[in-house]
Amino acid sequence: MEVSKSLRDTLLQLLATVMIPLSVAGTGLYYTRWQQNLNDLKTMIELVSDQNPEKRKYGVAMFEYLLKNDKVPVEFVAAQLAYANSSSDKELLPLMEQALTKASAENTKVETTFRQALERLPSRVFVHTQDDKQRSCVRTLIGKMKDTDATGLVVPGFARATWAGEGHELRVFLASDLPRAGDLAKMFSDVGLKLQVKDLSSDQTAAAKARPNTFELWFGTDPVPASCG
Repeated sequence: MEVSKSLRDTLLQLLATVMIPLSVAGTGLYYTRWQQNLNDLKTMIELVSDQNPEKRKYGVAMFEYLLKNDKVPVEFVAAQLAYANSSSDKELLPLMEQALTKASAENTKVETTFRQALERLPSRVFVHTQDDKQRSCVRTLIGKMKDTDATGLVVPGFARATWAGEGHELRVFLASDLPRAGDLAKMFSDVGLKLQVKDLSSDQTAAAKARPNTFELWFGTDPVPASCG
């Protein structure tokens, strides 16, 4: 029994002697990789925000590379898209979205990250109007919304379009965006514009091309609400 106990103690000491250096080495390797990832993210952010357009392109390329290798947390993706969305360089946002799309093709985790990041940004609502009165109405209505509502959406562009519908529609292309579509319809309803949410997510062709958190507002032939002035 005494010999067995002594042997056990010796084995435990040997194990501790081996494991301590391994633990220290593992911790050091983890810290080194963490520091490198942090440096890579810092370099990417500096390049993307540089005044030189060529450096910005290098930054987007680095962004794509880091995405493919699971090195960009969703918080950084959201921050970069928000920066690109407000940048004076109108090519930056499309380039970053293209990088995300390419990275998604190689790393399926990126698709989820992309969607989560877009959900943190203001909803994009492309507006289709039949005349200038309807276009002016949209601006007036957004101006009447609560600040918290108005900052939650952005209108990237207007298009002139005529269609046979009478009512005004908010078109949604992804099933995951249906709850947000309901929120947007209520926001417009609160300032006087009744919108019918039209679910087009069953159209696989349209859904495949759709960007998450993006909608289309189509004005019909019904008159604009009195709240438009």
